[in-house]
Amino acid sequence: MKTRIISLSVLFVIACLMAGSVSAYVLLSPRRTWDSDPNVRVDSRGQSTITDGDLGRSRTRNAIVSSNAWNGSGAGTVVNATVASVAGWRLGDGIPMLNFRDPEGVCGGNCLAATFTGFFTQRSNGTFRIFDADIVTSTGRNWASAGEACSGTEFFIEGVMVHEVGHLLGLGHSNVSGATMFPTVSTCNNGPASTAADDEAAIRDLY
Repeated sequence: MKTRIISLSVLFVIACLMAGSVSAYVLLSPRRTWDSDPNVRVDSRGQSTITDGDLGRSRTRNAIVSSNAWNGSGAGTVVNATVASVAGWRLGDGIPMLNFRDPEGVCGGNCLAATFTGFFTQRSNGTFRIFDADIVTSTGRNWASAGEACSGTEFFIEGVMVHEVGHLLGLGHSNVSGATMFPTVSTCNNGPASTAADDEAAIRDLY
C-alpha cells in the first residue's frame, strides 16, 4: 500500500506534481530559499505509536541532519534540527516546527504529513526568501522508527520527515520513483530517509 505525502501552502493548496520526463525534480514556485540554515524544532512529545524508547524524537532529528540526507547532498549544511517544545505552535511566526500532531486539522485521507510552505517574501534583488515553514503529522497512522521492527502496517517516521523537510527547504515533488521527494511511500519503506541523485541535484540547484 502506498500513501501520499502531501505538501500544503498557507492557503491549503496541495503541491502539484509537475515534473517532466527530462528534468525530474521540481522546485516550489516561485523559487525560494532560506537566508541561513533553518533550525527545525522537532516536537519533544514524540509520536505515541513509536516504540523505540524515545517515541521517535531523536531518530527524526538525526535523520533530518544526517549526511545521508539534505546535508550530504553536496550543498553543505542546509538544515539543522533540535528536539524542543512546539507548545508555541503558530504558522508564519518564523520558527520552523515539526509537529507530531496535526493542530491545523489538514492531514486526513491518504495524507501522512503536510508542510506549510507559503511563508516567503521577495528580496530587493527580486529573489524570494523563506521565513517560515511548518510540518504537521497525521494522527490516524501507525508509525515506526528505524529503532524498532516495522509491523507491516506502519510508516517510517524518518523517511517521511526527511521528505517533508525537502518541502521546507523549497523542493516540490519529483516524478522519479525512489527519490526522497517522490510523492508516495509504502509501509515499512524507509528509503526516503536517504536522498537520491535526483534530490541531490535539486538541493544543489537551490543552495
